[in-house]
Amino acid sequence: MLETIDLALFVVRDFAGPIIGCALLAIVPLGLINYALVGWMAPAEYDTDVIGFRYLWNMTVLIFLEAPLASVFIVAYLGPAVFLEDRTIRQVAGDVLRQSAALFLCQGLLRGVLVAWALYLVTDRLEGNGFIEGFLMVVICLWAAAMRAFRPYINEIVLLEKNPLWSRKGGAITVARRSSHLHSPYSGDLFVRWIGAAGIAALLAVVVLYAAYMTQGVLVSDWAFYISQDHGPILNLDWFKLEVVYPACLWLVVVFWAVVRFLSYLDLRIRHEGWEVELLMRAEALRLTTPVA
Repeated sequence: MLETIDLALFVVRDFAGPIIGCALLAIVPLGLINYALVGWMAPAEYDTDVIGFRYLWNMTVLIFLEAPLASVFIVAYLGPAVFLEDRTIRQVAGDVLRQSAALFLCQGLLRGVLVAWALYLVTDRLEGNGFIEGFLMVVICLWAAAMRAFRPYINEIVLLEKNPLWSRKGGAITVARRSSHLHSPYSGDLFVRWIGAAGIAALLAVVVLYAAYMTQGVLVSDWAFYISQDHGPILNLDWFKLEVVYPACLWLVVVFWAVVRFLSYLDLRIRHEGWEVELLMRAEALRLTTPVA
């Protein structure tokens, strides 16, 4: 896994332009949706005790749930790029739109994104709703985490292997059947890898946020983490840090982790299907040598 993360750095370096362009195709509309859903939770006055914990929590939940959806254009680009196909952004967008129904079902509905959007639409703007914003969002995040832990490569199956959602032919390989065939033999390994990936991604988010804080200090000479008020110190936050810098840092981690997940998908296919080919070759060799013996 650490080698995969290291390799992802080289992939991001070599394909930085297309990856950024593909990422913005998804992140910009998702960011606007998030701001419409929870942007009003950010405090209007930043010199009070209200420092936006409600806004930070709900924005983090939304970005966590939308992370796989934000990587669809990156996956659609990197798949052909493995075979040295230079795809334009228009071609990548066309590939994603052709699979939009499957992505809508697999990522939007089954993994809780649309449910979370609907719940935030009915959230009371005057008072916090602990049941929706706390309990239900934690349940949805746990469900999404479980789906990602045991079925992490749905985007790759839908966009690259182009399996149908359903088929009338009994022997057809649908998305569900292909997912089970790819993931089930390695469910334990995938779960352990997801735990490690979640820890590293969280640490990376902290590092990126701290890098943003250091960059702000260098550029505008604003190094104060706290500011003093009559009623005590409060965090040195303003609208730009809360509504622009914080989501941008989280989205940056999402983009990098999309590349890591794509490379992990390639690794799993090589280990899984390459091992199957080796077993078939050994069985065939044994069948051919038995009569000679």
